Amino acid sequence: MSVHKLVLLPENPHTHLDNTGELAACLQAIGFIGEPNRCSHGIFYPTGADFLQLVSFLGCSPMIELEPPTDAALLDAACADASFCHIRLVHSDILQFRADAQTRPPRCPQCSQPQPDWRDPIDHWNNDPRQIAWSCASCDFCGELTALKFRRTAGFGKLFVEIRGIYPSEAVPVDTLLAALASLTRDAWQYIYIKE
Repeated sequence: MSVHKLVLLPENPHTHLDNTGELAACLQAIGFIGEPNRCSHGIFYPTGADFLQLVSFLGCSPMIELEPPTDAALLDAACADASFCHIRLVHSDILQFRADAQTRPPRCPQCSQPQPDWRDPIDHWNNDPRQIAWSCASCDFCGELTALKFRRTAGFGKLFVEIRGIYPSEAVPVDTLLAALASLTRDAWQYIYIKE
C-alpha cells in the first residue's frame, strides 16, 4: 500500500551513518520522536513531545492523528496505511532513489531545462549502479544523476527520516530540526514529498 510521506534527507546523497542509533538519539534529544515501537511492518517512532514545534503545518486546520492505536491489529493496519503520523528511520549502504509514480521531470542543475527522458538513465542506474553519469541534452552539462533537480518530488540518498501520513506541501520541517540533523551528519539536509 502506498502512503504519503514527508522525507528528510541529506543534501549530499552520499552522506551516511553506520546505523540509525545516532540518528534516533539526536531526534529524541530534541523531542522530535518518542521511544521506538514495533508493529508487524517493523520499528517506528511515534511523534515526540516537541514534534509540533519542529514541523510546521500549513493551511487552516490539518487533521493529523498523532497517537498510535493501542490495539495490536489496529496498530498494524494504521502503520500500513499511515492513518496516524509516525516516523521511520531508514539507512542503506547503497545509494537509493526515492520517488513516486507522479514525479515530474527534473531540471538540469546548469541550464534549468526539464529533462523529459530522465527515467531511462535512472533505470540504467538501477540495473547497474556504476552507470550514474548523466549529461544534459540542452547544455551538455555532465555529472551524476544525483545532480538532477527534482524540486522536492524525489531524491537520492543513503539516509532518510520518513514522516509518514503527511500529504504533499501539508507541512515543512523548521530550521531547528534541519540544523540538528546537519549538526549530526555535518551536512545540510533537505526534504521531499513522495508517495510510495
